[in-house]
Formats: sequence, C-alpha cells, structure tokens
Amino acid sequence: MRYARLVLPILFIALALAAFSFVPKFIRIDEVVCVSQFGPCNLGDKLSGLAGKSLDEVKKEVNNVLSQEDSIADFSIQFKIPGTLEVAVIEKKPKFALKDSSADLLALVDKEGKVLKIVEESSLPRVTTAGRLPNVGERVKEESFFALNILYNLAASYAVVAGRIENNALVVNLPQGYKVVFPLSGDKDVLLGALRLLIERLNEGGKDSRINGGVTEIDLRFKNPVLK
Repeated sequence: MRYARLVLPILFIALALAAFSFVPKFIRIDEVVCVSQFGPCNLGDKLSGLAGKSLDEVKKEVNNVLSQEDSIADFSIQFKIPGTLEVAVIEKKPKFALKDSSADLLALVDKEGKVLKIVEESSLPRVTTAGRLPNVGERVKEESFFALNILYNLAASYAVVAGRIENNALVVNLPQGYKVVFPLSGDKDVLLGALRLLIERLNEGGKDSRINGGVTEIDLRFKNPVLK
C-alpha cells in the first residue's frame, strides 16, 4: 500500500507531462487570429497562413516569426478550443517620420531611432532628407535623429508638422512666419529654450527695436543666434 501511494503520484505526473508534450502535436489549428493594442495586428496575413498545421507547429512558427519582427515589443499566445490560436502582440509605436526627398516614402521611427516600417503616408511630424532611407530594423543617422527630436518638440509647441535637412542643418518654417535654422547636434533643450526666448522678445512689439526690425529668419547654429 505504501509503495502504491508513492508510485501513483509519480505515474500521474508522468502521464500529465506526456500529455502536455504530445497532445499539441495532434491538435489541428483551424484559425490563427492576431490582435494588437491598436486592433487587428499588421502581421495577420502572415500568421493566418499557418492554419491547418498542428498546435505544436503553429506555436513554434509564430514564435519564430514574431521574434524576428522589429515592430513587435512583446507577444503572447493562447489556444482556444476547438481550434483557434489567438496571438496578442504589443506593437512598438512610431514617434516621427523621416521622408525621402526623392520619393514619396516615409520611414516611421520609434523613440529610440529605429525604423519600424516604410509607408507612403503618415500624419506624424516629419523631416525630409536627401539620400536613401534606412531599412526596417535599422537606426537612422544621429544627425537625422537629432533633427527628428527637435521637430517633435516644435510640433508640440508651435504646431509645426514638417522640416527639412539641407546644408547640414534642420530648416523649419514656423506658422508665426519665422524661418528657423538648427544645427544637427548640440543641446536640444538649450536650442529650444533660446528659440522660445527670441520669439517672445520678437513678439513684444516695439519694446526692443534692436531685434524687432522685420526679422524673418532665426539661425541657431552659432553661439550667438543670428537674426535676419
């Protein structure tokens, strides 16, 4: 009796482990559903083609596909009886866009500077640059990333949606009528703070005629900003 009490639990555990290992090989998946925090995920078409295979095969292939996707931050897999596998993904969110000046293409870039996807349209703040766009998964150049972050802040403060890189500088036209030229490196907060102070002084009217003579351009590439 004592022997049976020892063997039965071990046998039960062994059978449970065997079932856990072998049953997925015989369960057929009829549908693979992919959802993200934004709704249907962008990989739905790629994953739906896995239907018809065993649960074990589908789980392995889903893990393989999603682990190689730069646009996916995390994911989970859940089997639903009788034959549905639900894949829930957390997609990385793009913060801004880098536009190719010679083509109608935009690289959507996340907060770390990595390209998540290439698209034709986007409402994100964008910087236009010459040259080839980075591929998905690649990082943008440091100068471009600096320009994108400058523009992102300008979008919040001055409703600017676009800028361009030319002559090794970021050029932005503010709705207030000023053309602003930024360097492509430096202290972002200092540059934006200097711009804010200059615009406040320029908007004061005739209180300081030294900087209030029909200024249309603010060049912040120098230690002392140049007004034209």
